[in-house]
Amino acid sequence: MVVVMACCGARAQSTLEKVRAAGELRCGIDVAEAEYSMSDDHGNREAFDGDLCRAVAAAVLGPSARVVIARYPDDATSVHGLGSGEVEMVATLTDDLSHAAGTGIRFTRPVLWDGVGFLVLGSKPALRTRQLAGKPICFLAESGVEESVQAWFAHEHLHLAAYPFSEEGEMDAAFTTGNCGALAEDRTRLAQTRERMAEHSRKTTLLPETISKDPLASATREDDVQWSAIVSWVMEALVQAEESGVTRANVEAMQKSGNFTNGEPVLRRLLGGSHEIGARLGLSDDWVVRVMETTGNYGEIYERDLGSKSAMKLPRGENNLRERGGLMVALPVK
Repeated sequence: MVVVMACCGARAQSTLEKVRAAGELRCGIDVAEAEYSMSDDHGNREAFDGDLCRAVAAAVLGPSARVVIARYPDDATSVHGLGSGEVEMVATLTDDLSHAAGTGIRFTRPVLWDGVGFLVLGSKPALRTRQLAGKPICFLAESGVEESVQAWFAHEHLHLAAYPFSEEGEMDAAFTTGNCGALAEDRTRLAQTRERMAEHSRKTTLLPETISKDPLASATREDDVQWSAIVSWVMEALVQAEESGVTRANVEAMQKSGNFTNGEPVLRRLLGGSHEIGARLGLSDDWVVRVMETTGNYGEIYERDLGSKSAMKLPRGENNLRERGGLMVALPVK
């Protein structure tokens, strides 16, 4: 469908104005339905994505902001929903060349690093990925996972005993019965598989290595620079808040104490004491405080929705702060 926009007349309403006028944020979530698209290998991260949506809504509309979630089965329908104006943002989309170039989409920096890993039956914490050489590796055929597995084994000069499947249910059954030496999928999907196995008292081990890089980032339409900047800086603020020790539990006390006004400059800006980070985005000076009161910082969101406090219990790994060995580091708030 081609949308023709008028060239003249009144100024078009900005996305920020539309969201405020409606009193709600429409946010897309890719629920990654199994087998809907062979190009989408990530697991369902609905709780994590929902918190990212709420964080943006809180920054724009306040802590009691209304969020309308649109659930899409895969990346392609998410992109269409964003481009057609059904939603103002998509919480996480695969951030790569095919999604970023010529699509009319603008991405934030990665908010979730995913990648292909391996799940094995039994409790074998000492098992490393290199020890899978010659063992049947199960994966979905003609998928990004297959490409990553083949490339990694070739690069490591290891024998790959490929065991491809065209249907995920058959692959899971083969894994459960011990016919797979390991199951290869993106780690978010493996965490879900591990959760299902635990429900049936099947002990599994998620190996520590990740053999590919599959970053996910929040996405907006590139035709509204201000709105894209708002979404991007909300994500930066979530990470910076964790770096600075600002949490859902302490943000109110930190702001009320006023001690930050003469202290660390980043903290002063985050909590609105410098009056520097609101006007540039068209937001209030305390928008980060609103976000913290609603969702907490990045680490709180991750642990609650994907990590140690969730059923998935996915280790943070690359999603940890840089100072703790991960890839998450915020751009300077100044």
